[in-house]
Amino acid sequence: MPNREKPSMVKGLKQLLKYIATRTAAYLATIFTGVTLTYIVVKAMPVDAVENILFNIISVTAVYDPASIELLRRNLYEILGMGGSPVESYLIFIRRVFTFDFGPSIIAYPTPASEIVFNRLPWTVGLLLTSTLTVWVTGNLLGVIAGYFRDRRFAKVLESVAITLYPIPYYIMALILIFLFAYLLRIFPLGGGISIIPEKLNLEVILNILWHSILPAASLILPGALGWSFLSSRTLTMQTLAEDYTRYAEARGLPRSHILKRYILRNILLPQTTVLALSLGGIFGGALLTEIVFTYPGVGQIAYRAIFSGDVYTLMAVLFLSIIGTATGTYLLDLLYPLIDPRVRYR
Repeated sequence: MPNREKPSMVKGLKQLLKYIATRTAAYLATIFTGVTLTYIVVKAMPVDAVENILFNIISVTAVYDPASIELLRRNLYEILGMGGSPVESYLIFIRRVFTFDFGPSIIAYPTPASEIVFNRLPWTVGLLLTSTLTVWVTGNLLGVIAGYFRDRRFAKVLESVAITLYPIPYYIMALILIFLFAYLLRIFPLGGGISIIPEKLNLEVILNILWHSILPAASLILPGALGWSFLSSRTLTMQTLAEDYTRYAEARGLPRSHILKRYILRNILLPQTTVLALSLGGIFGGALLTEIVFTYPGVGQIAYRAIFSGDVYTLMAVLFLSIIGTATGTYLLDLLYPLIDPRVRYR
């Protein structure tokens, strides 16, 4: 018996290593392709970063020496790595990307673009990580309960609310919340991430940050948890209830709580886990419109400023983090999915 099991274990290990190697190669190819396409798209932007800097300098000084401006132009092209042939520029960019050296930011020159983005990243991660997990947990739980007890009055009320909120874009929800709770009732601030100057991190600073983040988080949670997440989990629950194994469990007289946890919840978590992994991977790109509406100091707002300022390297830093996050989420999901779903094997 041991001799028979050993070849089987070796074969299983080889299949596992082959599976990991294949997924890793696809992961790296995805990042490389995403970075290349991003480079092409951003380089095709009609805004010239160097000329934008020179225009700002000229508009402030009003008097300038053409020779000095031309010398400054050449130096800026060299510093920003925007000179030379397209191939040279691309190779310089690839090297900088994979060393997280995106060059100086134009909107905060000469601060490195990576430093600008990493300083904003905790704001975005804190907001989107909390709201994404809240949306996923709340939406799925309410959807399962409403689908299982679909004939109850509370389930019909939840369904009506979800159908009403689902078509509303989150940025429209943000404007509604600002109008109601910041302008009319004045319970929450109109925008920003903090309203005090912190000397150190203490309870007062934390509460102030949370106070500013409630409305931005609510604008993402309400249409998410009571919208798509709720409706999708409710639909999956009703489909699972129609399966033969669920009907057999009910015919055997198993408790409703047992059927709900072991038969329904575990089955709908499989596709919903995919949605969660992709959502968590996308948080590094920021919630662009939410951060703009609330003037929230996150990655999305800095990306917006970079687009209109022609700040190519700051924009590249944001896009690269977004690509890495989404690709990593998909990669980890590929590796972990066979552990979640017993029907999937490492092959």
